[in-house]
Amino acid sequence: MKQLEPYPEPASGQLRVLLLNSLLNGGGVDSHTLSLCRALQLQDCEVTLVVPSRARWIVAAQDMPGVRVMALGAKRVVWPLILTRTIREQRIDVIHAHHGRDYWVAILAWMLSGRKAAVVVTRHLMTQLKERTRRYLAAFSSVIAVSDAVQESLRLVDPDRTLRLRRIYCGIDTERFRTVAMRRQRVRQALGLPRDALIYALIGGAQQPDGKGQCYFVKAAGQVLARHPNAHFLCVGEGDLIPQLRREADALGLAGRIHFLPFEQDVPSLMQAIDVLVHPPVGSEALGLVILEALSCGKPVIATELDGIPETFIDGDHGVLVPPRDAGALAGAMCQLAADPMRAARMGRRGRRWVEANFSLGSLGRETVELYRDCLSAPRRGERGVH
Repeated sequence: MKQLEPYPEPASGQLRVLLLNSLLNGGGVDSHTLSLCRALQLQDCEVTLVVPSRARWIVAAQDMPGVRVMALGAKRVVWPLILTRTIREQRIDVIHAHHGRDYWVAILAWMLSGRKAAVVVTRHLMTQLKERTRRYLAAFSSVIAVSDAVQESLRLVDPDRTLRLRRIYCGIDTERFRTVAMRRQRVRQALGLPRDALIYALIGGAQQPDGKGQCYFVKAAGQVLARHPNAHFLCVGEGDLIPQLRREADALGLAGRIHFLPFEQDVPSLMQAIDVLVHPPVGSEALGLVILEALSCGKPVIATELDGIPETFIDGDHGVLVPPRDAGALAGAMCQLAADPMRAARMGRRGRRWVEANFSLGSLGRETVELYRDCLSAPRRGERGVH
């Protein structure tokens, strides 16, 4: 691995941040990591992003101007040793981990470095922390929850409020998602979709057992097509559910109308082609970053009323909430927007303004840097120990 050149002396008050993501293969956590890089740069931070050398999104990371990308080919078990040197030589102020599997890497690298830096982790999941993980996070780090729902789930396993916890919403680069009419038709043509089709899309991983609720999307699609013959449906994502979904779609007579596409890194272009985003997860959902991306592109959203999803938009103003595991309700909402395209368009316009006001990169950067500075001014991490 090529060593990074040392940073020049920082400007007064400038923070040096090391962001840690050992996957960067696509999905909400990885999109958020890249957005945070841009948000921190807007706050005049020096950003180093640590990723695996084989990460699917490594090129996107390397293309970000001003962000230092440290690509590691070594096994993750030795990452703390490698990062220890980087933290010392680059005089890192903040070590910030995103995937749960990276929390211990960040804490151990900080311990070995001997540097008075802050350790921050972001919790992107609704699943409960293991007790040992909770104790170490309480002793050595501060925790960001990406939604009120995640924050409440963490409080359930931390009744004594030992975690230093703060909710900071994800931020969206709304300029990347600005609608361009000509681009819409080019994308449709590239996908082989009719110019006048009514297009619904579900974007998300399709892993067993439930993925992002794709089976309910397929069932709803059959009902919608019976009432709106110009409808097409995009199921974008990868996973072991896809063969089963294809069989279900064929059984419902959806051949030629439902299109299974691999995960698309260029989400802004894909969003141009669609009319409505459908997001019907049934297990858990910390926030729903893809919802914010769709709203940023001026697209209305239909989503399940689950965990952090209701925090992303106002039901009736920017989209429609439906109960989980209810294909009939999902189809009803899809038909409702199809029958009133003017209302759907108003929802999309309002949704973009909502995201600009509540989920901007500026807000993400300011709130995160405020947390970093609070951490650095607090008593040195680890003084309390683990009991």
